[in-house]
Amino acid sequence: MAATRVLAVLSAHGPAGEANQELLAVARRLADQAGGIVTALLLRDAAGAAAAFACGADEVVTATAPWLEGCSAEACAEAIAAACAELQPAVVLLTHDDTGRDAAPGLAARLGGALISDCVSLGLDGTTGALTGTRPCFSGKALSEWVAEGPGPKVATIRPRSMAPAAPPAPRTGVPRVLPLPMTVAMRTRVLERVAPPAGQARLEDADVVIAVGRGVGSREAFQRYFSEGLAKALGAPCGGSRGAVDMGIVPPEWQIGLTGRMVSPKLYVAVGLSGSPQHMAGCSGAQTIVAVNIDPQAPIFGFAHYGVVADYREAVPALTTRLQELLAAGR
Repeated sequence: MAATRVLAVLSAHGPAGEANQELLAVARRLADQAGGIVTALLLRDAAGAAAAFACGADEVVTATAPWLEGCSAEACAEAIAAACAELQPAVVLLTHDDTGRDAAPGLAARLGGALISDCVSLGLDGTTGALTGTRPCFSGKALSEWVAEGPGPKVATIRPRSMAPAAPPAPRTGVPRVLPLPMTVAMRTRVLERVAPPAGQARLEDADVVIAVGRGVGSREAFQRYFSEGLAKALGAPCGGSRGAVDMGIVPPEWQIGLTGRMVSPKLYVAVGLSGSPQHMAGCSGAQTIVAVNIDPQAPIFGFAHYGVVADYREAVPALTTRLQELLAAGR
């Protein structure tokens, strides 16, 4: 009987990136539970094979195809499904980022398997092959447990920074295998443009510190003064915002955090002028520490925050910025 294969589909943001290291660590734990092997799948780029081996992969496969240029979610799902036809994995893991959460449902449908998305923990039964996943629900207020069973491959997406880092794996080396993919169906979608963050600004999903603003900030001008040129600049942190802040033009749509925006899991999340709606909190419930600044002591955000400041942000934020600048200047 062939060993249980756990397939980790690595993100395009680099095989040595934190999300990919986490993905491979989870794949390693699942494979060890089932006495199986870990296969890392790279789409187009074979340059990260050494990093994938170092992070715990038993083998690395690079899927190549001209139609993967642009790598839309549809193209990714088709490519991964074609690779699965060759590799026959029991479990397929993706990062719960823009591409992963878009491609995973279509991939599960193509494979005839089950999907558990946005997982913060996973377990694999080596005897039955059942995959158990835990995911947040009710805007992060509770956790629900899901079980994927049946004959088809189980697909899961993993929320970044949600699982404890694994011990360094035993060193592995190898030669990546190249898997050419035939064009089986016509693509219905194509990427027209990719919008990169401003030079020097980290991606929201990768940042250790995120500054988020809501309607309470009032205007784009106030945001620029107190955050872009103030708190965020002092911390070297990227900014995001609520749907309300986007609607008011305070921040651009690509910075929206929440159920219909980006999912972030920073070490520190500073929320200013945010009410704390369930839709927004669903996008930041994975933050390790939440600091809230709001003039309304009854704002729901204080029910989520680890630290809260009831004050006008125009007084609190400059004071905080000044103190942070003093600490940073002192090397603390």
